[in-house]
Order: sequence, then C-alpha cells, then structure tokens
Amino acid sequence: MDLKKYRIGMRTIKTGLAVAIGWMIAETFNLQSPLFVGIGAISTMQSSVSQSFVMGKNRMLGTVMGAIVALLFAMYLPRNPLFLGIGIIIVIHMLNLLNWKKSISLSAIVFLAVSNNHGLAMVPYAISRVQDTFIGIVIAVLVNYFIAAPNNDKLFNEFVHRMLQNARTSAYKLVVGKQRVDLLDFKDELVEIEKLQELIQQETKINMVQNKDRIESEITLRIIQDMYNDLSALQMMQYIAIISPDNLDLLQKIYSITPIWEKKAIIRENDIIFNYHLQRLLKNILFMMEHEHRRGISKE
Repeated sequence: MDLKKYRIGMRTIKTGLAVAIGWMIAETFNLQSPLFVGIGAISTMQSSVSQSFVMGKNRMLGTVMGAIVALLFAMYLPRNPLFLGIGIIIVIHMLNLLNWKKSISLSAIVFLAVSNNHGLAMVPYAISRVQDTFIGIVIAVLVNYFIAAPNNDKLFNEFVHRMLQNARTSAYKLVVGKQRVDLLDFKDELVEIEKLQELIQQETKINMVQNKDRIESEITLRIIQDMYNDLSALQMMQYIAIISPDNLDLLQKIYSITPIWEKKAIIRENDIIFNYHLQRLLKNILFMMEHEHRRGISKE
C-alpha cells in the first residue's frame, strides 16, 4: 500500500494553523467576524512564501474593492436581488480588468457581506470586514514564512541532480547501448523545474533570495532545457553514427570508460548533425557534473 498519498501536506497543516491562530486573535480582541479572518488565511496560504505574499496583496486589494462597491450601491441604489446581482457583475468585471482574477471569490464574499448589512453603520461595518480579512492574510503570510518555509532553491537543486542523472543514463543508452529511451519523465520534471524557477524569480523580486540565486537558476534551467532538446533530437534521428574523436573523449570523461570504437573521420551529413547534438549534450552534462562536484553534491 502506498501510504504517501495519505500523508498530510505541510501546506495543509500550515493552513489549519493559520486559521487557528487567526480565530484565537479574533476572539482575544473581540473582533466582529472571525469568519473573515479564517477566510483571509485560507485564501492566502500558498505553496511558497512569494506566492502567499503576492496572493495576500491581491486578496487585500480585492477585499477593498468589494467593500467599496458594496458601499456605493448601498448609498445610491435600492437594496434588492437585481442590484445585488449587478453589483457582483461589476466586482467580477473590474477585477478581471485589473487582472486580479484570483481575488474574485473573496471580493464577491465581502461585497455580499457588506451589502447584507441592514444596520445604519455601513462604513464601520465595511472597514471591519476589510480589517478582519487583512488580519487573516497577514497571519497566513507570517505562518508560511516562519514555519517550515518552502525551500525552493533546495528543491530546485534536487530536481537538477535527478535530471542530470537521467540525462547521463539516457545519453549512455542512446550512444553506447544503441537503445531508444523514454523521455516522458524528463519532460514532466522539466515542466516542474520551470515552475520552480518562476517561484525563485518571484522571491527575488520581494528580496527573499539573492539575485545571484535567480541568475544561477536561469542558467541552470537553460542548460537542462538544452539537454532535453538534444536528447530529443538524437532520439528522433534513430541513427547509428560515427562518433567524432572529441565526443569519444567526452564519453570517456563522463562515464570513465575506454571507448572501443575506432576514431574515424566524419563524412556523412547525418554524422555531423548527430555529433553536433551529442557534443552539446555531453558538454552540458560534464559542466553540470563539475558544477555539482564543486558544490559538494554527491553523485549516484
């Protein structure tokens, strides 16, 4: 039985913790609506600190938008289901125009809550809803930052190491073993590592990682992408080529083997194309192996 799927994720745990802390704060300070504190926390918790920061900012702006539209409708228009629906349409449309699409749900909830308040103190009530939501948002960001903050740089390096080993194995099978390889797993991991690199860029923008980390991840990602492209090209050629002397030397360095092929001159066009992609691939593999060695990352 695979027990991993039953494991509770850290994001889930931190979401529950943020809601619990927010509710305790709401009760301690006798806030009017702990519910909105919880909603703010739930909607802001993300898989990375930078995402929580951006999401929290957008949620806050969306909340203010919903409250303002509700106040304007309450002051100038009669309260009935028709205008309630029109107000929701306006809120959604404005957030779409501002590209705050992920804030739509929370903004609409705030609009409905403020619109449904039949008391006389509309403005204080709207301010209270915004305040409660803001507290939940801040708690979620702080919990995500201080408690088991996702280490995207470490995860990125783990992906790189795994994909490097995959590239080494695939290159060996293609060139030495004359076998076809399955690149589906490599492609899937490439998609995931591209997402991680985007997160590292976002965290750089809010000064959570150094700029050199962003630059290094960009260079590494380009190398991984080139590896995939060259592996794909070699796979599609389905061609048994004469390996150039330079590539034979690279194979010896990477795999610590003594090639048994005779060093021959390359004449055919397909040999030239094959060796071009093979040389780029092997040089990138060797570069990444040396880079890992300098960083002290163990090899498989």
